[in-house]
Amino acid sequence: MKKLLKLAVFSILIFSCFLIFLIVYYSYNIPTTYRIFKGQEPIFNYFGVEFSKIDEKNFRKNPSQKFIENDFYRAKLFNIIPLKEVNVKKYSKTYVFPCGTPFGVKVLTDGVMVTNTEIIKTKNGEKNPSKEAGLKKGDIIEEINEKKITSNDDLKNVIYISNGNEIKVKYNRNFRDYETTLKPVLSEKENRWLTGLWVRDSSAGLGTTTFCTKDGIFAGLGHAICDIDTGEKLPLGSGEIVKASIDSVKKGTCGNAGELCGTFNKESSIGNAKINSDFGLYGRLYTPISPHEPVVVGFKQEAKVGKAYIYCTVEGDVSKKYKILIESIDYKSASRNFVIKITDEKLLEKTGGIVQGMSGSPIIQNGKFIGAVTHVFLKDSTRGYGIFAETMLELTDRVKKKN
Repeated sequence: MKKLLKLAVFSILIFSCFLIFLIVYYSYNIPTTYRIFKGQEPIFNYFGVEFSKIDEKNFRKNPSQKFIENDFYRAKLFNIIPLKEVNVKKYSKTYVFPCGTPFGVKVLTDGVMVTNTEIIKTKNGEKNPSKEAGLKKGDIIEEINEKKITSNDDLKNVIYISNGNEIKVKYNRNFRDYETTLKPVLSEKENRWLTGLWVRDSSAGLGTTTFCTKDGIFAGLGHAICDIDTGEKLPLGSGEIVKASIDSVKKGTCGNAGELCGTFNKESSIGNAKINSDFGLYGRLYTPISPHEPVVVGFKQEAKVGKAYIYCTVEGDVSKKYKILIESIDYKSASRNFVIKITDEKLLEKTGGIVQGMSGSPIIQNGKFIGAVTHVFLKDSTRGYGIFAETMLELTDRVKKKN
């Protein structure tokens, strides 16, 4: 009898642990949002989980959502234990032109970014006016004396002619605006008024175009353009896109990211950048440019662990197809959704794997555009991260609104 009791208790304990594991696992791994095309029905493949459609009037609906249709489902484990509510958004079928081609970009910031502050020697000792004003690395100076700042020269000119009078500064930190007062001091060495501010108003670099639409909207990089000194995302004031060509490759090795080395054709402007987002650089091309046929956009639930390929350019300006393996998929991360591994022998021989400049290379699986390469693993240059295509596609609507 005791043995039967122990067996029963042990069985209940094992089942309880299994149940808790399933609840935690599914709560994390079942996406809160599914995207499908109009006319399709959602397919949920989760062991023991039942999905029942919810009457929209009983769902906490966001009135600002603008999709063709919104359906809502409630997920229950064994049709008993509530797990989460799932929003199924239905879209018109969307096609894009996958690119994988290099481009050059010059970005002018919206305001100027503080990259450092320094001590100034004066006749009254060492001073750091910018630090005393509370300014820090990464702050975006937007206005000086209630006038918009658009360049380093704008700021310098105001400081040089200040005669030591206080300057009103409006700046942004972590998406919040602040105001402070900056008082220049007279430098003994340079004999002019200074504040100790080091700022940046522009950046330039090489990237890979992910896709473009038939009306010329493009996306590239798969991640933001960031300041080299602060690591902060540069606030985009304006940006010019030009043609680029890959001249050579610095091969990636363990602990060292390689790099695509190329040249810009500064006389060949092909478009403008409009948005510098955590999910990539977006803008409009004067003429849609892609060497490849259009493909349908695949949503995240259509991406599978297994074989796929990317388009990228490692020589000249023509992108080619290279084999990869999708090792894992993360539905919860905002941008690190895939772990991918380069398996193509030709690409491995040429680059050693993923290198800087390849970010934005489109990922194609089963004939659908499902994502883009974003980062390389420093400890293993053959592997890296990718982002879902649907995440990048959503921001193209914002480009349309900016035109």
